[in-house]
Amino acid sequence: MSEENKSLNEELEVSEAAESEESVKPEKTDKKKIGIIAGIAAGVVALIVALILIFGGSGDEGQQGEEGGDGDSEGGSQTGDAGNGDHEEEEVDPERADFIAGLGGVSETFEGALSEESYPSADKAAEAFVADELSGEGIATVHSVESKGQLSAGEIEALDLPEDVVEGYDAIEKIEVVYEVNQAVAFSRSGRSAQQTDKSERVVVYVIKYGPDWKYFAPMPETGDTISKSYYDSVFNADKYKNCTLLLTNSIGMVISADGESFAMNIALEQLIKHDNGKVYLEQKTVMDYDGEKQEMTIYAYLEEIDGESVCYVKMDGLGVGSDWIVADLKTIGFQSPEELAPFYDQYLDYTYFTKTNYGFALADENARSYFTQALSGSLEDLGVSFDDDNLDIDMFAEYYVSQGVLSGMRVDAAIDLSMKVEGVFSSISETVVSEVKCSDYGTTVVERPEID
Repeated sequence: MSEENKSLNEELEVSEAAESEESVKPEKTDKKKIGIIAGIAAGVVALIVALILIFGGSGDEGQQGEEGGDGDSEGGSQTGDAGNGDHEEEEVDPERADFIAGLGGVSETFEGALSEESYPSADKAAEAFVADELSGEGIATVHSVESKGQLSAGEIEALDLPEDVVEGYDAIEKIEVVYEVNQAVAFSRSGRSAQQTDKSERVVVYVIKYGPDWKYFAPMPETGDTISKSYYDSVFNADKYKNCTLLLTNSIGMVISADGESFAMNIALEQLIKHDNGKVYLEQKTVMDYDGEKQEMTIYAYLEEIDGESVCYVKMDGLGVGSDWIVADLKTIGFQSPEELAPFYDQYLDYTYFTKTNYGFALADENARSYFTQALSGSLEDLGVSFDDDNLDIDMFAEYYVSQGVLSGMRVDAAIDLSMKVEGVFSSISETVVSEVKCSDYGTTVVERPEID
């Protein structure tokens, strides 16, 4: 979630500014040492940025509110043949089980989605399925399209397609497509991208004829498969998050070493955001422990619409800041617009990085490293520091939990070791992160105006 990035950066800047005023004397300034410190600070911020962006999701799409799969059945329908992965049963993880219990369980409502576009032939519809649903930011090359024939009434019934899909159809055809994706690396906020050629894949696509035209059907992805765009869009549909409560806890620990010296930093972040159809309430508490010295700050914000305009009230406690409610620009607390407070507002990750699980979906091991490397590289470039990804060790998981068809929880656990040279001096950063997000009270969250006046 990108808003945490802005808030944390502002608090880091406040902290660094306060420390520099107290401890840095002009007559003792060592330009090289300042450069080293700046480089390390850039690395720290970049690590925080990269990890926070894990809570994102869709690369350049970043668009929410697209229609998709709001079915009523809890289990969804699976067509079986549409996947292209190995389907292994997931191991039972006690911590995961406890987290799921705290969410009230997990369940899907996605029944599949029919393409909005129509195509002149069955083959064209099948090719469009690969391009639209499976390729993400990459470019799909179709090697072959082979019809397996039209389905019988019994075969169609066995697919258990949604009623609106089979209403008025003339024929349903099963087609096998062999394709290859020249996959763009997902993180591309500033236009950076890299290419890698994946091996050929084989997928079965069901295409449906209505009159002279054809449409493809995107089913529920099977466990072990890469998720499809239609499934991703249904989970991240912005309309589902207009009335809900988001709770985030973020714990980051670092040990930073350079030039024979080392120090420790710990950051704890708790964020509560309530949405009530246009009214928003925010509480965000940050505790920074910098080499044994603690700093705490709590930010409060309330937004409402008055005469068609969004009005923001802000209150801050800590770092010598006053504690009265004031009318303020949202930018004063690190957010550019009210939309950024919405759950999962801005997404940076291509949906093809996610693998379907029995609790929702997850960022797979290789994809996690690939994504994180790109995100870190991008953040460091923005801060004027470069690094060799051979000097990055990462062990992490990122899991996304779906309940009643909406994203209701996320967990990230990561251990990262990064080494780099700054001003010719070898430096290293070891970081551990444990993050949890829970989104609840869909349709029942109430936001009351605080005692501002």
